[in-house]
Parts: sequence; structure tokens; C-alpha cells
Amino acid sequence: MQLETILNRILRLIGREDRETSGAGPGDACSFIIDPFSGDDEGEAGDGQSVSVAAIRRACRRMQEAATKKDLLYVIVDEMKVFDLHDLEVMNARFERKVAGLPEDYRDRLLESVREEIFGAHHRLVLLSRNGGGSDDPPDPALGAYCAMVAEACTEKAREKDPKYLYLKYLLSGFTMFVMDEPAHPVGTPFPGGQIVDEWEGAYLCPVRDKADDVAFALCPYCPAVQSTEPTFPEMRARRHERRRRESLANYWTNYKG
Repeated sequence: MQLETILNRILRLIGREDRETSGAGPGDACSFIIDPFSGDDEGEAGDGQSVSVAAIRRACRRMQEAATKKDLLYVIVDEMKVFDLHDLEVMNARFERKVAGLPEDYRDRLLESVREEIFGAHHRLVLLSRNGGGSDDPPDPALGAYCAMVAEACTEKAREKDPKYLYLKYLLSGFTMFVMDEPAHPVGTPFPGGQIVDEWEGAYLCPVRDKADDVAFALCPYCPAVQSTEPTFPEMRARRHERRRRESLANYWTNYKG
């Protein structure tokens, strides 16, 4: 399925296909979020040490063999040694250039989430490894398919340019999804139309989770977030609390034996 078709479905889902915005449109914003190849800086030269496809494939096999989340954590930590703070800053700057044409208010909220996705994930990765953390539970079975996808995506990217920053994105996302069991895009990540990645009663909710499964090399098929069954506008949280309160009261009076 073509990316444009999928994005149109997403826009219909979130109710923004008929609204105009200045600069880049909502379809561009959705693409920037869910498609790792979208809006890439084709003219930008690689910075610092490059990462070969052979090295990435070896690392992906090591990640696939991780028996526990702790094992996976330390494979990722080892792979992160080729990157430094400058690489994280470049990665963030690349995304800032991608979204420069989006409406300012939406762009600023999206960039805040992306900074958490990059710098927040890296900070937690460093702290967890230095403190000897990590669970002895096995990683989600989707890890094997994720690593195979990463190897294929980086191989595809290498046909045009250094896959270094794409690989960095996948490493950070792999840590977030398979070590921390959290969605690749942080809670609060905004989509055009106002819906967000949300958390409710122990589950992570995404308004486009099932709509983006067919985007090549996307994180969505491996993300622990589930497709929301109702809109995830920020104000919906208060409505959910009120609904639970009413349900609890109704259950109390139904079962009251006094």
C-alpha cells in the first residue's frame, strides 16, 4: 500500500483532511512521525564515524539473541558507543529541519516530544546501564522481527547514504520499546487534529497505531501501544475519569447489601 494512501486514511481518522494549515500540511506531519525515511536530509553529509551495514547486521543478530531485557540493554549500550552527544544533537536538528514548515504551535509541541524521544531515551539508557539495571524478563517476541526490519531498513538506506542516524533512531526506539516496554513515541506526542499518544489504566493508546502498519520500516508494528478505541484528545482523560467514577458509583449501588 502506498504511503500517501495510508496517510489519507490517518487524516480521515483524526478528522483533519479538509482543514488547511500554513506551510506543510497534516499529511506531512503524520509522515514525519511514522515514516523514518520521510523528509530526510538527502544533501547532508555524514558527521563523524560512519556505521557499516555489516556492523549493523551483526548487531541486529546480537539483539535477536538477547534472552532477557537486561541482555538487550547491554547490547544496545555497546552499540551506542559509536555515537556521542553531538550525534544526538544532529539527529534532533535534522528533525527540526523536517518540520520547519509546520504551524508553529503544533511544531513546538511535536519537537518537545521528539526531544524526549531522543535525549530522554538516551539519558535513561545511560542511567539504567550505569546502575546495573534491566529486567531478567524476556523481551517481547516482536524483537526478532524488529531487528530483522532494522537490518533491512539500514541496508536500504545505505544504497543512498550513510545509515548512521537511521540506525541511531532504531537503537533508541528499540531501548524504549523492548527494554522499557513503552511506546516509541512518548506519551503526549501530538498528531494533526489534536489527538495524542496517551496512557490509560496501564495501557498505551495511539490514535494511528493500526493505520500505519503498512508503512515500510515504521516503528508502529513493533510498538507496545495499542490502537485507541475512542479519540485521544487531551481532554478525554478527564472524561474517562468521570466515566469510571460513574461506573464505580453504579456498581456500588447495584451491589450494596446494607
